[in-house]
Amino acid sequence: MKTIETKPLIPLKEVRASFRKVVAFDLLFFGLGVITGIGIIAGFLLS
Repeated sequence: MKTIETKPLIPLKEVRASFRKVVAFDLLFFGLGVITGIGIIAGFLLS
């Protein structure tokens, strides 16, 4: 029977970011998602 070796967990460092940066990052990807969605829908409608 094999024994399973467990590695010690690496403690995660807390990442701190200002609220404005988080919102800006979120809006950036939301905008990219909207543009991508419009492109997909236009592709279906125009084909």
